[in-house]
Amino acid sequence: SLFDEGLAPVASSTQISNVWTEFERGWFSFYFSGPWTIGEFKDRLKPETRWMTSGVPGPDGPGASAPGGSSLVVYRHSPHQAAAWKLVRYLSDPAVQARFNVITGDLPARQSAWAAPAVAEDPYIAAFKGQLSRAKAVPKVPEWERIVTEMQIVAERMVRGEFTPRAAAAEIDRRADRLLEKRRWMIEQGRAV
Repeated sequence: SLFDEGLAPVASSTQISNVWTEFERGWFSFYFSGPWTIGEFKDRLKPETRWMTSGVPGPDGPGASAPGGSSLVVYRHSPHQAAAWKLVRYLSDPAVQARFNVITGDLPARQSAWAAPAVAEDPYIAAFKGQLSRAKAVPKVPEWERIVTEMQIVAERMVRGEFTPRAAAAEIDRRADRLLEKRRWMIEQGRAV
């Protein structure tokens, strides 16, 4: 494994004082994150440091990932609807989305914004465009983020040798089942969908 071969440290991100410095020193060979860290890599790493982005690997080639993002909402009873819709139109403009990508690293929501030179010609962005085409929706349950946290806890313990991969999968299943127990009860009682 990456850990057995010394290609990745047996440490969580909270145990690494400065991710950028340790990455540059070669303390770990890859950093699993998202497009929002591209700007940090550009700003914090020395210009001569060679690095690149990549899609998430899967068992037989490129893997899927969970899409993130946000929504623009205008409340029906807002006294400022005209201004809010003006802002939504502005933020939805492909040129504005391309500019926001340059400033923040956020990926454009509109496909037409990906054709803007600042986005299309950025080699670090290309991997994320491919990754978005393989995105899979996460389960639509309020408990999902808590389940993800439990998965991370168990995965870290597996890396430290406390679980085999099979035992880790069983432990994640047990924890998710426990977290979803109340939801199942609510559905049975007709109090949730």
